[in-house]
Amino acid sequence: MNPYFVLVAGWLVYFVILNFLGSLKKLRALFCITGAIALLFYDDSIHSLNFFTTEGPMRWVSMIFTIFGMMVIQTSFRKFKVKEFTELESVRHPIHSGVILLVLGFFFFIPNLPTLISCVCILVYVPIGLYLEEKKLVATYGDQYIEYRKRVPAIIPDKLLKEIS
Repeated sequence: MNPYFVLVAGWLVYFVILNFLGSLKKLRALFCITGAIALLFYDDSIHSLNFFTTEGPMRWVSMIFTIFGMMVIQTSFRKFKVKEFTELESVRHPIHSGVILLVLGFFFFIPNLPTLISCVCILVYVPIGLYLEEKKLVATYGDQYIEYRKRVPAIIPDKLLKEIS
């Protein structure tokens, strides 16, 4: 069987199972980590040439994205309170922001076809995951969350967008 098809199918199954485990926090967290690790090991086992060299500046680019992604995720876990609505100032979904940075770092670290496929699968799922999470948060917190959603961007901080433009 084509290893690229298996990789895409693996990510699809991973995301479907992850959504079904939504309310089972500990089991979801365990599956999230072990499933992603298994898929990334499979990704690495597919032989492929790199699109570009990962020496010098590209190695630094990959490390910068990865470090910032981990910092964003770690900081967001510190700010969340269990079973309580937590308003964040910069973005509503910092874990998704961190995942995007990690994915970019991963691609710059191993810039080959299997990694590109994994990155695209993850990046395609991010808006789907955001949509499903937003639905759940509106259902749980109602108008409080809707007002919060009007004030705070989903994954890219307003300050960053203003500096870029």
